[in-house]
Amino acid sequence: MQLSSSLLHLTLSLTTFLPSAFTLPAFSSHSLVPPHSLPLPVRTVHEFPKGTWVENLALRSSDSILATLVTTPDLYQVSSLSLYPPILVHTFPGYSSLLGITEVAPDTFYVIAGNFSLATFTPVPGSSSVFEVNLNTFSRIKNTPATVRKIADFPDALFLNGATTLSRKTGDILLADSALGAVWKLNVRTAAITKVISDDPLLKPKPGSVPQNGINGLHIRNSVLYFTNSNLETFNSVPINADGTAKGPAETIASGIAADDFALDAKGQAYITVNAENEMAKVKVPGGETTVLAGSPEDTSTIAGPTAAAFGRGLIDKTSLYISSSGGIAGYISGNFTVGGRISRIDLGLDGYYG
Repeated sequence: MQLSSSLLHLTLSLTTFLPSAFTLPAFSSHSLVPPHSLPLPVRTVHEFPKGTWVENLALRSSDSILATLVTTPDLYQVSSLSLYPPILVHTFPGYSSLLGITEVAPDTFYVIAGNFSLATFTPVPGSSSVFEVNLNTFSRIKNTPATVRKIADFPDALFLNGATTLSRKTGDILLADSALGAVWKLNVRTAAITKVISDDPLLKPKPGSVPQNGINGLHIRNSVLYFTNSNLETFNSVPINADGTAKGPAETIASGIAADDFALDAKGQAYITVNAENEMAKVKVPGGETTVLAGSPEDTSTIAGPTAAAFGRGLIDKTSLYISSSGGIAGYISGNFTVGGRISRIDLGLDGYYG
């Protein structure tokens, strides 16, 4: 397959100005046409050292990837084209882990920090906070830092996990409290905190489960909040009002899927990370038909413990899905790791949904 003239020009221009040590990765034909055979190829963008749990990711408009870690309270920038080693953007002292991340304004992201034990797979209740990370001041070339400030502490939350933007106009974000089984709203401009959904059984963790991991990943499309429940192994939806409150009860779209986080494409289909099964799955919305796209429970080399997913935002990767991974849950139990946490890419041939 030939590249379009504009894409070819961009590729040649990038190649001209890159150091000789770097080469652009080959984008498969799946970048431009829908895939037809399974499993889909998975390419490693970057692998962190063994014992590094990459928890979540977000794409900058420059197409660099922001990655949060659970094993250390560190936020990294990773080149989606593998052009340079990961750059430590910021370390958050006083916390053990970083979790969800969402963008509200251009290059201004909000990150959940908290304390979580991988030895017991339990959080410290009341330890979660949300920070603003303004990357408009950050430069890899000039070596200037991001501007970071705390927005709010959440003493009444048990375990803030997933994050998504409710309204860029008003500055509201929604946060999944996995252990409480609730959704909190935070206004990042006023620091006002409101519990907006808390009484729906589809958000709740399963009694006695370790970890207490009910609602986990969450994203909004067309005034519908989609969310996973890891303990219940469900993918769900609930219609919401402009203020984030529920219009009615939640409904299950698919069950029997040990879902962690997910991304939505432009048509509203869901791409779900199945962490414990080392799989990436697609769920048809509506309908709930589930298809495994890549990975398997026995395969610890392709996608070991996928944790979150996000579509690319650039010209040459807007149909590519980036996936963060832990290196495999079994490694944190046994202490024997096959691979490190990774950022990987699957070329789907479908545009992502950005909200």
